[in-house]
Amino acid sequence: MISIALLLLLVQAPQLPPPPVAPSGGMPAMDDYIIGVADVLNVTVFGETDASRSGATVESDGTIDMPYIGRVRVAGQSARAVEKEVRDRLAKDFLRNPSVSVEVVRFRSKTISVQGLVRNPGEYPLEGNVSVTTALAKAGSMLIDAGSYVIISRRGAKGDTETITVSRKDIESGKAQSVLLKDGDVILVPKAESVFVTGQVRNGGTYTWEEGLTVERALSLAGGPTERAGKITVEHDGKVVNGKARKSDLVLANDTIRVHTRIF
Repeated sequence: MISIALLLLLVQAPQLPPPPVAPSGGMPAMDDYIIGVADVLNVTVFGETDASRSGATVESDGTIDMPYIGRVRVAGQSARAVEKEVRDRLAKDFLRNPSVSVEVVRFRSKTISVQGLVRNPGEYPLEGNVSVTTALAKAGSMLIDAGSYVIISRRGAKGDTETITVSRKDIESGKAQSVLLKDGDVILVPKAESVFVTGQVRNGGTYTWEEGLTVERALSLAGGPTERAGKITVEHDGKVVNGKARKSDLVLANDTIRVHTRIF
């Protein structure tokens, strides 16, 4: 009897609805993306196909057309802000507690430019949060004779130009993933700068300069000093800038390292 009574109680008890599942609304990295003209959006009202809109292109006035509620201004706003706008307007006159998701499916309003020594220089869409590393990968990566750094030119709020230098080492090690790009940024990959090593070395010639290059490292690139090597001088623009160079001294781009003949 007790078992039958418990069964009847369970049957008669009100069934609680399953907990709501929050819509994904896109990747977290896109939350800060500001929608612009020509971007393409998917606006999903869960359980309400007639109120949803797929492939909505942001028009020149910054709006999209939505079922029931008409024009919605989306340019200059994040996807989360648009979700709230659509949800509030639907809830006011049409639907009860609508659940809305907005996703940017095509990024056309914002661009960056990659120039210089990359395989595929050109203009690329800025799709969400893009790092300088990702942008260079899209451009086919840096060429072998690219320099030891890249320069990002960015328009400032007052119309001035800001420059950011990122080392090639940071790009190749992954540290530059934290350097995020903005709309209109220009990434320049310059040709590698060089140093010239001459005199009493085994293989004199021009070698690629990199930040932190020392006299000792430059000499090793040139095969090292010969048995007749004497003092070392460093020249820049034809003038001696270091008359008694030590092996630990740093070398600048376009320097000439001259190893003099030792006099017995």
